[in-house]
Amino acid sequence: MKVLVTGGLGVNGAWVTRKLIERGHAPVVFENRPDLSLVGDLGDGFELVRGDINDLACLVRTFQEHEVRRVIHMAALMPSGAQDDPLNGFRVNAFGTVQVLEAARIAGVERVVFTSSRAAYGEIPPGEFGHPNYRPVGEDHPLNPSLVYDVCKVASEGMGMNYQRNYGLQFVSLRFATIFGPGKLARHGKVSIHSRMLEDSMAGKPVRITKGGEQHDDIIYVDDVAEGIVLATLHERPKYSAYNIANGHGYALEDFADAVRKIVPDADIEIGPGLDFFDMGVNYYAVFDTTRAREDLGFEPRFSLEEGVRDYASTMRRLGL
Repeated sequence: MKVLVTGGLGVNGAWVTRKLIERGHAPVVFENRPDLSLVGDLGDGFELVRGDINDLACLVRTFQEHEVRRVIHMAALMPSGAQDDPLNGFRVNAFGTVQVLEAARIAGVERVVFTSSRAAYGEIPPGEFGHPNYRPVGEDHPLNPSLVYDVCKVASEGMGMNYQRNYGLQFVSLRFATIFGPGKLARHGKVSIHSRMLEDSMAGKPVRITKGGEQHDDIIYVDDVAEGIVLATLHERPKYSAYNIANGHGYALEDFADAVRKIVPDADIEIGPGLDFFDMGVNYYAVFDTTRAREDLGFEPRFSLEEGVRDYASTMRRLGL
């Protein structure tokens, strides 16, 4: 079965590409700016197609020429980029998804798996689901998008459901907890606090985080995220259209720092008190209910916090990052 991954060289997509190859697939990777730094060891295990997700003709041609049956749509602008330029943010992150859906419809693709985000839930106010109680958020929780990135995720999910209802295209949306893994610091900057804690420590640099020590958040290693995506893609027929992919547990930054110190004993990390360590002014922090993903997709996170940090560090060394 031929699978195509938009954004398949990215900091999350690269691990999906790896997982597909490990399972014996030769995925098609659709990218507009090929950066092979995260897949340099994969050789010719995948086929790279250069293109833009807003080029409908290119998408249709690629889907048809490669006889693509399932599409994993991961290509997107980061939250800061979308917020700084809302018109382009919506063009790429929402309208780009519609282009992928329409191309899939025209080309007869069976299923599109859309990598959504916790951002679809938007602001999680303090109290029952937020700090300090952190009751797990299920997929039926109200969607309350706050920033452009969030709105685009909700709009994309809505259009995906429209294509499923009206055109017979299977659609699955995956909402991720905060992801940590190799490559994020270099490409994602401000929203990569966990990556900064490990990578700066590995480089012998002190890490100073001014606030957020009391905040808890659901975080998950990128390898587990990729596994969840591949499970949803290769599943015969998922029961639901939306799944949380998360650890299902809340962690403080100090928990992550402790894991880093076990890998880098001389790590110099200091974390200030308070909440909102991302300093985005929006309370996204939550713990997520993963019952659907566990029971229907067979998803179980494989990496503990320490195991994820250890694998992260060894992968950085192996890839020369």
